[in-house]
Amino acid sequence: MPQMNLTSIRKKEKVTDLVLVQIKESIMRGELSPGDRLPGASELANKLGVGISSVREAIKMLESIGAVESRQGEGTFICDACHDGVANAFEIQLMLLPRTAEHLVRFREMFETAYTQMAMREATPEDLKKVEAVVLDQEAKVKEQSSNSLTSAQDELDFHRSVLYCTHNPYVIKIGEVSLKLLFDVLQDRLAPLSIANAAQDHREILEALRNKDMNHLNEVFKRSFPNWFARLRNGEQRNEI
Repeated sequence: MPQMNLTSIRKKEKVTDLVLVQIKESIMRGELSPGDRLPGASELANKLGVGISSVREAIKMLESIGAVESRQGEGTFICDACHDGVANAFEIQLMLLPRTAEHLVRFREMFETAYTQMAMREATPEDLKKVEAVVLDQEAKVKEQSSNSLTSAQDELDFHRSVLYCTHNPYVIKIGEVSLKLLFDVLQDRLAPLSIANAAQDHREILEALRNKDMNHLNEVFKRSFPNWFARLRNGEQRNEI
């Protein structure tokens, strides 16, 4: 059992919140690591000097955000992988920020450029096969449908997630997963549509730049595509005003 350096809670603040702080600080100090079992609720309550109901409430809150998991007959464990839980705290915080479309597009420009450059450095041949599978699927849709058919938010998400996973960086991937979902959820109704043919072409060029580790080519694609995003934003706003 990990040794937690706990302090008895005597403040008048909400007890459950203070229990959460104690557990969080134990994780930050390395006293608790992914896969470790938390002390039982009764033991935690005794060490913290609080009621067992407050400890149980705090553990339920940690479960809801995917930080811990309870196993029948075994106890409660710190999650050893990223779980979204019922409520993703990071996603909720981002959702509560002012939803300015231009800010979101500028964030995407900065973040997507950075993680795609990282993907170029870290991608394995197997990673690139997965990215190519997404691109081939989109190119097949271009052949099956009219060249004027519109790309879906899911098609764009599938591609950018496949590139995101090439970074092999859990921090970048976690932030990217939440950010990409929010970006497309918020922006899909505010942007003028993009043809699936244009999207597939851009994605093919990004794939080839990754495969050839051609930073110049990658930057050329971004230099062309992000002004188009701002143009789509303006056109979408004008369309919504009509």
